[in-house]
Amino acid sequence: MRIVNLVQGTPEWHAHRADHLNASEAPIMLGEFPNISRSELLKVRATGVAQEISWFLQQIFDNGHQFEALARPLAEEIVGEDLYPCVGTQGKLSASFDGLTLLEDTAFEHKTLNATLRACMTPDCVGTDLPLYHQIQMEQQCM
Repeated sequence: MRIVNLVQGTPEWHAHRADHLNASEAPIMLGEFPNISRSELLKVRATGVAQEISWFLQQIFDNGHQFEALARPLAEEIVGEDLYPCVGTQGKLSASFDGLTLLEDTAFEHKTLNATLRACMTPDCVGTDLPLYHQIQMEQQCM
């Protein structure tokens, strides 16, 4: 994997995403994301015109980034190493990591808690208990 010097959310990062197959879009590409259809993604990719983000959805994204930053120190405690947000590529594949160790052998992916994730959180839960769309994103990150 090649680390790309980009900050998530910047215009440069968005330009990079427009030219790569992104881990967060992988579930959409496979038709497994509940809120966006594969056809909608193909339309954006074909035209280069993305749907405008409403102020409400932008607030959800902003809150997610804030929660991610707050959770990273807790994740660092769990893994016993520093985690840093970064963007990595392998050919046309790309992934924006919420946290990666310096040796790139442990990744941290943060999701804002909701009813679907809360239902997965049982004492014996494992990764396969997560919604398939989260699993697909993390599988591409592992690649």
